[in-house]
Amino acid sequence: MMHVRSIFARFGVVVAVFLFLVSGSNVQADTTSSESDDSGYRKILEQMEEGFRGPIAEWHYYWHEGLRIDSPEKNLTIKINLSVMVDGGYIGANDELERAFPDLEGPNLNFRELKVSIFGTLYDWAEVKLGIDFANVQDIKDQWIRFTKVPYIGHITLGYMKEPFSLEESTSLRYITFMERALPVLAFTPGRNFGIRYHTAALDQRMTWHVGAFLNTGSFSTVGESKDQISEASGWDLTGRITYLPWYEDNGKRLLHLGLSYSHQFRDPLDTKIPEQFRARPESALTDDRLVDTGKFLSDGANLINPELAIVSGPLSLQGEYLHVFEDAGPLGKPDFWGFYLFGSYLITGESRKYNTLNGNFSRIKPKHDFHPRLGGWGAWELASRFSYIDLNDERIKGGKEFDFTAGLNWYLSKKTRFMFNYIRAKVKDRERPPSVDDGSADIFQARFQIEF
Repeated sequence: MMHVRSIFARFGVVVAVFLFLVSGSNVQADTTSSESDDSGYRKILEQMEEGFRGPIAEWHYYWHEGLRIDSPEKNLTIKINLSVMVDGGYIGANDELERAFPDLEGPNLNFRELKVSIFGTLYDWAEVKLGIDFANVQDIKDQWIRFTKVPYIGHITLGYMKEPFSLEESTSLRYITFMERALPVLAFTPGRNFGIRYHTAALDQRMTWHVGAFLNTGSFSTVGESKDQISEASGWDLTGRITYLPWYEDNGKRLLHLGLSYSHQFRDPLDTKIPEQFRARPESALTDDRLVDTGKFLSDGANLINPELAIVSGPLSLQGEYLHVFEDAGPLGKPDFWGFYLFGSYLITGESRKYNTLNGNFSRIKPKHDFHPRLGGWGAWELASRFSYIDLNDERIKGGKEFDFTAGLNWYLSKKTRFMFNYIRAKVKDRERPPSVDDGSADIFQARFQIEF
């Protein structure tokens, strides 16, 4: 807790000093355009100004999908958001799976996400983002700067970010249809690393290109730690993703999305700092057990390929991806690992999934009528089902196979608040790596409350 307080204290000092340096005298926060400008709000602003102990000239503070701060000339804007996800549920397992994973079965309740995001724009040519998740263990999610108007090129992003790989991975956890991503996406996608990425849209935003080079740093929790991991990175990745919309009508209410991701991972088989490992939770964050797991092994490099498909026709949506890893594991051979998922969803209240043409992924669903019983509004309701499969058995690596079937119900009270209910039937077979599992199964009942500020 003291560590968290220290982080916020340091951030507050940095913001205060920055505002002091760029502003003049005559402190007065402009709140005239804010709908929530009441006495309590003015008092908060007065306290904020007093806490900075320096002049803040004509800065504009207001609430619009998060706390906004605009500079007097509007050349600097800052947006601060908080995302909260709370998960709860119960996992039941058959005798074989319970013997292999004694801590798997039982009830659990935890914060899935407690994330603070700070997003800033400088003039109209640069964007900066810092995201930190304080759920369970502090985890830096994003730490980058983006130049948005590089002549003849497009967008260039430098820092710690997701590699451009997979439709479901590139879609925010806040917007995906199920509580967790599918098995092969959890296991195979490169995730976040430190690097440089280029992306742009073409053909009237019917096509997007993303390509980047990334150091294999893995996750980190502090800036100091990130510096160490950058200097000690184990290999690097060259990753790209292309998407295309051959059919796009009615502002995205009817569309066909096609995509292809590819990553070549350069590794030194003698470097043991960050060995390779593919594994996945059973599409639930209520457990830390990975029912399929290759274990750690040294790698001489790998190729990852990922075709993707999505169809939206009004309230009906279909989506699927296939992921394949061609690995060079030295003395363990050259194993192939693969998996896929397919899902369908239907918004029974008539909404459609929202598509982001600039990034080639999906964004939040906005109910036609927010939850307000007195006005006849009950939010949006969505039914969904998914089948996913992963195979981590090949050559001398026997990490097991897993089939998951998921049934889901989502209730969107507003575009920033939803309840999620998932039932997962997980079956694990042919795992020889300890703990071995010949034929195990689990039933997972889980729910989530999600809200953004």
